[in-house]
Amino acid sequence: MNKPSLDIKSEAKYLTRYAGAGMINSAVGLGTIAILTVLNVNPISSNVLGFAIGMLSSFLLAKFFVFKKRSNTKHQIKRYVAAFTIAYALNLFILVATKDRLPILVAQGISITTYVVAMYVFMRYYIFTPER
Repeated sequence: MNKPSLDIKSEAKYLTRYAGAGMINSAVGLGTIAILTVLNVNPISSNVLGFAIGMLSSFLLAKFFVFKKRSNTKHQIKRYVAAFTIAYALNLFILVATKDRLPILVAQGISITTYVVAMYVFMRYYIFTPER
């Protein structure tokens, strides 16, 4: 059985759209937190709502803009939640493992990068696969 070859051009398009969607999603999530904070909403509630809206935004951007998959939404949402849980746990694991060994901003950067890469791999090869 032949392995499918990696199409660098297609992958570059996905990665470019993923980076753009990530910037938009960051603005949506952080913007939500900022607006709620200015409105004197409890900081924990602001954070939870910001992340919840950010997760929804991330899913929708990935589905319709990055990977352009219009069907199987229910199936994709289940996979997205599972992937998010794993990627976020990996993020926290990396942060805990590095926070006392590296400057905190470096540890945060490594853990966030781990999350971003893991989510791309999950989205590309598990959530929004060609047959899904």
